[in-house]
Amino acid sequence: MKDRKILVAMQSLSVYDLNSFGKYVHSPYFNVNKPIEAFFDALYQKIKTDKTEDLTNEYLWEIAFGKEKYHNQKFLKLNSDLVKLLEDYLAQKEFDSMTSLRSSLKIEGARKRNQDKLYNGLMGELERLGKMEMNQSVEYYYTKYQIERALFNLKTENEKKNAKFEIETELNINKISENLDFFYIAEKLRLYCTLLSWKKMYQLDMEMDNMDLVLSQAETVKYSNIPPVQLYNKMQFTYKDGENTEHYFELRQMMKKYIHLFPNDEVKEIYNTAISYCINKVNKGDFEFQRETFEIYKETIENEVILSDKDISASDFRNIVPIALRVGEFDWTENFINEYSKYVDEKYRDNVVEFSLARLEFYRKDFGKVLDHLNKVNYEDVWYNINAKTLQIASYFELDEFDALESLLQAFKMYIRREKSLTSNRKEHYLNLIKFTLILMKLTPKDKEKLTKLRMDINDTKGVVSKPWLLEKVDDMINKK
Repeated sequence: MKDRKILVAMQSLSVYDLNSFGKYVHSPYFNVNKPIEAFFDALYQKIKTDKTEDLTNEYLWEIAFGKEKYHNQKFLKLNSDLVKLLEDYLAQKEFDSMTSLRSSLKIEGARKRNQDKLYNGLMGELERLGKMEMNQSVEYYYTKYQIERALFNLKTENEKKNAKFEIETELNINKISENLDFFYIAEKLRLYCTLLSWKKMYQLDMEMDNMDLVLSQAETVKYSNIPPVQLYNKMQFTYKDGENTEHYFELRQMMKKYIHLFPNDEVKEIYNTAISYCINKVNKGDFEFQRETFEIYKETIENEVILSDKDISASDFRNIVPIALRVGEFDWTENFINEYSKYVDEKYRDNVVEFSLARLEFYRKDFGKVLDHLNKVNYEDVWYNINAKTLQIASYFELDEFDALESLLQAFKMYIRREKSLTSNRKEHYLNLIKFTLILMKLTPKDKEKLTKLRMDINDTKGVVSKPWLLEKVDDMINKK
């Protein structure tokens, strides 16, 4: 039972959602199947007490169907029915959060069922929604289109024939059309940005239809105050014309102006574009963008953008720490590790904390503490294994532990060559680190000519892990008398 979709899905729910799903299952409006209720209750109790190993098919069958003879197909259907209920629950939760969409559907439901008495109240609700500062993402304009369409449908043939009905002011076809235009242009731009981001990573021979029209329309006055059009249009410029940093800084200004109008998933999408732009600039040697990257990360933390349901991913945590260290924010980094590690999933937390503290101590040049923290890292994960070994190499070198370093380098070389999850290019980058470190540890400050050549070789080699550190060590030896 441990690998069943429903059990895995329920275990991944937050405590709030698990309890809420229970109310959904027990609601006769959504479910009238009593065996499903009993099945859910059994799963719920074992998940709460962390005793899911007790969940056998036979045990759950008896809970749901009593003494009836076990039938595997019927049991599988019970599982799939509860999965479907969970999917419906998730859809219901999303629907509940879409205030304007629900209002639109209320109008349509009232119209189809001839509930004239409800019209005035629903119209007032829409007017109040229109005055509120709402989420103004792409979907907002589609919902506005639906609302205007629903209002149009409310104007029955009798109303249109009424003497008091003034067609010039009452007919809202222009508003319907306008909101459909806003949605279309914004959504096309958003999809275009997604395509451009994928093209940065993969060789995609793919284009989108009608983009010339969309891009020219986005520059017109009509769309100058439409937040998703402005933001996504500027984002596509950062992808296509990355060398022009004006696009990036204009995007940052727009983010400050409009970002609060977007839902959290789109906010992350927009921030990720800005972060990726900065990291790409740093990778090309524009190190001024390291500070810019740090400031964006700090903004996402302060605004809780990086937290999802009070959780922070291990990869996000690992990415933030080195950026902060590279700009000299050591105290900030220590505080971040202490304050935010509690939001990392418990099964990843120890590794994240120990490895991050090792990085912090490396920048503080307390190499003994670096090794202490690395000794507490679990190396089953390939990412931690190779990155921890990289820190160990530098720390042994700094501590003049050359016997231990040489042994480590030889073992690391064998590991890299055997590790199947690494691409050939990635392997070469680590092997270059090993090769250059082995050469460096055999040289002395007297070997100026060899050191100069080594520096040129490191500098001219494209793929070298820890390249800045290697160059720094070579320069130290060249400048040493």
